[in-house]
Amino acid sequence: MKKLLAVGVFGFGLALGGCTTTPQQPVEPVKFEKIYPMGELKQAQVYDGARQWFATAFRSANAVIQYEDKATGSIIGKGNMQYRCAGFADCMTVTGSDRVDFTVRVDTKDGRMRISYDNLTHYKPAQVISGVRYAETNRLITVNYPSAKVIVDELNKSSDVMAEKIKTQQKVNADW
Repeated sequence: MKKLLAVGVFGFGLALGGCTTTPQQPVEPVKFEKIYPMGELKQAQVYDGARQWFATAFRSANAVIQYEDKATGSIIGKGNMQYRCAGFADCMTVTGSDRVDFTVRVDTKDGRMRISYDNLTHYKPAQVISGVRYAETNRLITVNYPSAKVIVDELNKSSDVMAEKIKTQQKVNADW
């Protein structure tokens, strides 16, 4: 009887042990892409407007822009913005120096523009909390990251502002 009980407990343990090793779900990085209609603007006008936006939106457009080609209408840059926290636990550990680093790409054609952001990472500087020193970190922002939705909403607003400024800037350039 004792042997039968021992075998039953051992078998039950093996069955439960097999259930605890579930494979990890793949981590999907956050990306953002949006296409804007630009009316009657030509590719060169949209490109120039995007270049002007880079110059005014960032402290140094020359430091941000990594690649540009006027013939194809593409601009690729590396920039950052202040990290926006979401939820109590996330906001409790945020410093004023936390930021989101990203790669931004603008592609232009006659009458339209595509803006995309990827390689989003949360940079957290080294800090001391209650006498404990924490090293700086750079974590990929994934779809299940606490502030992923807040960050995407911020990028969406920024992209909308960019598209609107390009449209109005062309009118301002023509009307002076």
